[in-house]
Amino acid sequence: MKKKIIVTLLLCIITLTSVFAFAGCQKYLDNDTLIGYDVDLAKAVAKELGVEVKFKEIDWNNKIVELKAGNIDLTWNGMTILDDLKSEMEITQPYMLNKQVGVINKSNADKFYSLETIKNANFTYENGSAAETFAKSNNYKGSGAKSQMLAMTKVLAGSSDIAIVDLLLANFYSSSDSSFSDLMIAVEFSEETYGIGMRKGDLGTLDKICTAIMKLQEDGTVDEIAKRYGLENQIIKMDYTPQWENLTDEQKAGWNKIEEKGYFVIGCTIFAPIAYEK
Repeated sequence: MKKKIIVTLLLCIITLTSVFAFAGCQKYLDNDTLIGYDVDLAKAVAKELGVEVKFKEIDWNNKIVELKAGNIDLTWNGMTILDDLKSEMEITQPYMLNKQVGVINKSNADKFYSLETIKNANFTYENGSAAETFAKSNNYKGSGAKSQMLAMTKVLAGSSDIAIVDLLLANFYSSSDSSFSDLMIAVEFSEETYGIGMRKGDLGTLDKICTAIMKLQEDGTVDEIAKRYGLENQIIKMDYTPQWENLTDEQKAGWNKIEEKGYFVIGCTIFAPIAYEK
């Protein structure tokens, strides 16, 4: 009974946090307390490029709107490369492997254990995510949530049967002593890859980011960061040829603006091991 009360309170806290975070002014996150693979890699890229990086928590469902409005410069937060996103933004080559997985309460292990047994379950997923695209393409019934963390909390609370989340996230929390220790991975879906997004036509920023990552791969920095979070087997080596000298002034304008202000802004959500607080 006590655990059910705690889960319910956790659900309320995360919900209220999401509401207040997105209801008004979105503030930059604290670089000193924010960690994670994408966070550490972005910081290393910024250092390599001679600028700073700022992180802003956004509603992931609004990432394209945030980019187009100029509120952020990059979507760098375990973003699955999807065809519909390619038409809305520039996206780097893949830099990490991932899968969507179905996470359930351990008490339902005998009920949900295969693609066949989950067909009639009640699903939840992050709004605007690859998980939502996957769920809807398979006609899974359910509803969205503000974040992957909230989706898993709904499963803990019993308001959903299965949360479709990233494998990296599920592995992190199912293998740690956390409030999500009662959850487990029931099924794994198809493999996917992560990419970094920026405004359509901003080929200058695309070039600078990819070139920096390539250099950090060569000098061992990427491997060092991956080992920090146990992601060595998920890394994809980029094979990119720098294009800066071949770009037009218009294509370089986005990066030139970033250099002028001295920093780039990344739109993100909070989930381990990609971006989370110490």
